[in-house]
Amino acid sequence: SRRASFPATNPAQQRVAWRIFEHSTKLPPAMPSTRSKCCLGACLALLSPQSTIADLGAALRRSSSVRVPAALPADAPLSGTFVIPLERVKARSDDAKGASFYVGKVSVGHPAQPLQVLFDTSSGQVILPHRACKNTACLEHRSFSPWASSTAMDVNFNGTEVQAGHRLAEGLVTRDGAVVTYTQSDLGEGEVTAVLVRDSVCMESAGQSTSRACVDLAVLAATKMDDAPFRAMPNDGIVGLGLASLAVSPMSSFVARLLEGSRNILPQFGIRFGAESGEIHFGGHDSSRLMSPLRWFPVDHPEDGYWQVAIKAVNVGSDIVDNCERGCHGIVDTGASRLGVQAGNLPKLEAALTKSLVVMGQQCQGADLKFDLGDMVLTLQASDYTGEDCSPVLGSLALEEPVFKGVYAFGETVLRRYYAAFDWEQRRLGFAPLVATEEGNTLVATAVLV
Repeated sequence: SRRASFPATNPAQQRVAWRIFEHSTKLPPAMPSTRSKCCLGACLALLSPQSTIADLGAALRRSSSVRVPAALPADAPLSGTFVIPLERVKARSDDAKGASFYVGKVSVGHPAQPLQVLFDTSSGQVILPHRACKNTACLEHRSFSPWASSTAMDVNFNGTEVQAGHRLAEGLVTRDGAVVTYTQSDLGEGEVTAVLVRDSVCMESAGQSTSRACVDLAVLAATKMDDAPFRAMPNDGIVGLGLASLAVSPMSSFVARLLEGSRNILPQFGIRFGAESGEIHFGGHDSSRLMSPLRWFPVDHPEDGYWQVAIKAVNVGSDIVDNCERGCHGIVDTGASRLGVQAGNLPKLEAALTKSLVVMGQQCQGADLKFDLGDMVLTLQASDYTGEDCSPVLGSLALEEPVFKGVYAFGETVLRRYYAAFDWEQRRLGFAPLVATEEGNTLVATAVLV
């Protein structure tokens, strides 16, 4: 059996179980775990290896009889600052309660297969629907076909070929697979069953001259996806930007692989969300977007794989609602629409915010919500944390106490007011208030520097 770490934190909770499949092209039924142990940010599971005899889509093999010579995936690393434009898109479900996602474009393989993806700081790998997946969640999105790419290779978690001498596995073979449990606070929880396929994942930069960067990566190609949460998500796949320990394999960490071959660039990336669009900056930051210099904080427990900082206290106006005596953490989660609050702390915070809210004219007014990080205070105004009915819009983080304590998820609510910077090399998180833009960023973002 194999051991795998599967982090357990909402709203972009990801649990990964490594499994061994005997496989030609189709995935086995669910396999029971022998034992599991959970802790903050990570869960270890030991699973029994099992075998299946199946075919993952003989009907999907190349229709052409012409064989394309095998080639290694292209690797075009960064040579300078690289900016990926993002578009804010609503969820595909009326039950999503206003959930929205900031999505961008990538292409996979050769010739390029375009896909729309969510860049998720709380996930560790790239997850794409496999062409052989027949679930509704897959069929309603664009998928990745290894058979249509001359550079795709079936691999195991250690990077070895699934079948020696064959770029894509044929017949009955034994291969590694994974089951990922993914939770989105607005859309619910579901599982992905996937195999590992190595290929190029390419991005295009915004700007006057379009540039391109490609990563030689082992992606999780999902052969099964549950309806929740994936069917309602507007993106085809997920590109994880979490720390390397969240990835199922060293070859699966997107940021690590992107930076490996890059030279003369800052080993950092940053994210800005606006009213209808946003940007991801790789290799540097645009200071013209910031009202003040970045303030940096060490990543708390980087071994867990999450971009999280220690919180000293949480205030509503001048009142302390969480003194964080036993510790608090803020996890930057680009896949969350709402501000995430651990379930045990949610009623108190919600009551304090609700008590302060009042509708004046057509505006919702109330106390500021403040997260004290020590050297800086992140401040959210009523317009940031309320919905159209002037009530708090918060997401519940179902994390067991007392094992978990004081967890907050900084998603869209925070990132539309503050720029977040991620230092891969030094394991630091930086924040700076955003300047106003014509597309509707707030004019009153504030930072308290101590």
